[in-house]
Amino acid sequence: MEKKYRRFINNKYFWISFLFLIWMFFFDSNSLILHYKFNNSIQEMILDRDSLKNKISLEENYLKKLTTDPFYLEKLAREKFYMKKEDEDLFVISNKK
Repeated sequence: MEKKYRRFINNKYFWISFLFLIWMFFFDSNSLILHYKFNNSIQEMILDRDSLKNKISLEENYLKKLTTDPFYLEKLAREKFYMKKEDEDLFVISNKK
């Protein structure tokens, strides 16, 4: 039994195949490590793409609301940009603690 392993280990084709596999797994430009990293980056990019699509759809909804609903436009102008009508006074109170 030991002779069988010794013959296998002393075989040059075994060592060439072994070195080839090591080279392909770790050192080649298309190694498994690089493939793993690329797959991870692809998954991250897919998640980023999906989140950006969601943000785009939300912004489209806001834009649609702004262009069709004048009451929403007035509310946004008053709350976010502190706009007022001509006969109104505006007081801004800030809480600084």
